[in-house]
Amino acid sequence: MQRAVNKQGESILLFRQSQKTIAEWKQDKGRFYCPACQKKVIIRSGEKVIPHFAHLPYRECLLGGGGEGAYHERGKLQLFKWLSRFDMQVELEVYFPEISQRADIFIQVDQKKIAVEFQCARIAQEEIINRMEGYKTIGIESIWILGAKYLKQKGAYTFQANHFLDTFIRSSPNKHYPQLFFYDPFISEMAVLHHLYPLQTSKIFAKQLVYPLHQLHFKHLFQKEKIPGSFTAYWVKEVRYLRTKIEKSYGTIYQLRRWLYNKGYLFQCLPSICFMPIPYHTSVPAPFYKWQTELYVSCLAHLKTGDRVEIAELENLLYSFYSKDMIDFSDALQHYLQLLHQSGYIEIRSSTILRTNQKITSYSSQEKAFQGDQSFFHSFFSEKKAKYEHDYPLLRYTK
Repeated sequence: MQRAVNKQGESILLFRQSQKTIAEWKQDKGRFYCPACQKKVIIRSGEKVIPHFAHLPYRECLLGGGGEGAYHERGKLQLFKWLSRFDMQVELEVYFPEISQRADIFIQVDQKKIAVEFQCARIAQEEIINRMEGYKTIGIESIWILGAKYLKQKGAYTFQANHFLDTFIRSSPNKHYPQLFFYDPFISEMAVLHHLYPLQTSKIFAKQLVYPLHQLHFKHLFQKEKIPGSFTAYWVKEVRYLRTKIEKSYGTIYQLRRWLYNKGYLFQCLPSICFMPIPYHTSVPAPFYKWQTELYVSCLAHLKTGDRVEIAELENLLYSFYSKDMIDFSDALQHYLQLLHQSGYIEIRSSTILRTNQKITSYSSQEKAFQGDQSFFHSFFSEKKAKYEHDYPLLRYTK
C-alpha cells in the first residue's frame, strides 16, 4: 500500500517521496502505521520493487492482501496520476472505517462520490458484491478496472467469459449499458468492451476499443459507442457455427436437436428469430438459442394472425423447461418480445402479445437458413446501429 500514518499522525503517500527520503526512512526505521488497523508497517523497496508500505509477517489486517503485487501497485499509481489530470478531487488509498473498506482511488465530482478499484486478483463473487454494496451504503458508486490478464480475445468480436467477469457486468453502474474495463500498466493501455452479448457460458460477443492512457479522458469511458457495421457478418458467422455444430450425446445442441426432431423440426433450419442477440444485462444462464427455440416450437410457431397470448403464459412455458428457483426469465423474455415487436412479428398489448400477419420463416434447407440469417441480422443490427448513433452522455452516472 502507498498510504500510511507517521508517528506525528500525518498521512504519508510514499510515491510522492524522493528516493533519498525513502532510503533515509528505511535506514532509520521510521515508525509508520496502517490507517486501518493502526499496527506498525514497514517500507519495502528495491530495484524491482515499487516502494510501498507492508504489514509485518503474521499481522492480520483487512488491507494486508488482495493483489498488492508489483503489477497492481504500478497500475494503481498510473491510474491515480491519470485521474489527477482532470477537474475533480482525486485521492489515493482512502479508507472508510464505517464499512472497513479501502478504495484504491477515490473521486469526487460535484456531489457524486466514486471508488475506483484496480482488481488484479481473482476473488469470490460474494466478496465483490459485498464490497460494492458496502460502498453503496455510504453513498459511493464503484467502478472496477480489471487487470489486462482477464481480457482474452478469441476472435474479432468474441472474448472469453467466466463467472468472475459476469459479476462485474451484472453489477455495472449503468444497468442498461454495461461495460468491462481492463488496464495493462506495462503498456499503459485501457481496453473497454461495449455492446456485450453472451454467446455461450464461456464466450461473449462484444466491441472492443483500446486507448493509450495519455490520450483518454475519464468521461470518455462512459459514452455509448456505435455498433460496428461488421457486427452483422460476425454474428451470422456465430449463428452458422451453432447451426452446424456437432456435439457428443451429452452436449446442449445435441440434446436440443433430438428434442426438435421428435417435434418435427431440424435445428439447422430453424427461423432466425431463434438466434436473436440478447444484451448481457437481460440474459439468463440458459443458452439464448435454446430457450428461444423452445419458446418458438412450443408456442410461437402455432400462432395464427390475430391470436393473442398472455405474456405470463409464455413465461410459465419457459419455466416448464427450467427451474424457476434457478433462472428468472422476466427481463430476458420482455426484451425478446420487444425485439419480435420491433421486427414486426408481434404487437405487445399491455400484458399480452398479438400475432401479426408477418410470416416467421422456417427454412427449407441449411443453405437457405444461412442466406436468411444474413438478411435478417443485417436489418436487425442496422436498426440497433441507428439507435446508438453517438449517444454521448459524458460521465452519465456522475452528474
